[in-house]
Amino acid sequence: MYFSFKEKSVIASLVVTLLIFGWYFYYVFSNLALTANEVLSVSDLIGIIILIVILEIVIHAFISVREKNPIEDERDKLIELVSRRNGYWTLCVGIWFLLTHLLIEGFGTWFNFYHNLIFTSPSYLAHLLLLFFVLGELVCFVTQIYYYRKGIQVV
Repeated sequence: MYFSFKEKSVIASLVVTLLIFGWYFYYVFSNLALTANEVLSVSDLIGIIILIVILEIVIHAFISVREKNPIEDERDKLIELVSRRNGYWTLCVGIWFLLTHLLIEGFGTWFNFYHNLIFTSPSYLAHLLLLFFVLGELVCFVTQIYYYRKGIQVV
């Protein structure tokens, strides 16, 4: 099966994002504490971002050496536009979910459970927001791969 340069690039980005952020979110959400003083570990996040940038540079350099003359045409632009739209809508749904969650928790009378302390900590909310950004990007990648394989219709 032949893959174009853009397809290889998107597949590589999808794999790197899934592996690195999958590990990161597993680590973060399995180690959340019930303390209100929990702080967002910015150094861990910066380390993850640097690791992703380095991996993307190495993988894309390897792909570009093997691929000759990657030309972007109208089909590539249309696929990227549609996939960005799908990623944007995923991000919007996630942010609305987060805002609704905050409003429900803010009232405090509907769901007054002890375990809700963890769901309103600033660290949890920041990680949840980052999760929605990553999910939006993953939807973008998957949509691009789908349209590169199945084709896209101009409406």
